Amino acid sequence: MERKQIGPLLIVIGILLLFISLFYVLPLPNFYIVSLFMMFLSVVLIGVGAAFVRGVDSSLDVPTDDCYYCKGMGKIKSGNEMRTCPRCGGTGLARADDYEQQ
Repeated sequence: MERKQIGPLLIVIGILLLFISLFYVLPLPNFYIVSLFMMFLSVVLIGVGAAFVRGVDSSLDVPTDDCYYCKGMGKIKSGNEMRTCPRCGGTGLARADDYEQQ
């Protein structure tokens, strides 16, 4: 499945887990810590699902092409000295937003 299809499913699972932990597990006297852990897990699931839906996670993919500014060298010539490329930060790889412009 694609990430944008998994996102809403993660959000729904997170919301269900939050309500279960809040209204069913939390009132039980010996399961307070378990309920807190389930709430934390549900909030993480909701956040990851929302990131998948909005496409924020696409910036996590590693670019494979060379930086257009330094041509993959990671350094640019500034006067008589070589400096770190301001576009790629010295990695020599293209940034994710470079693909969106093309």
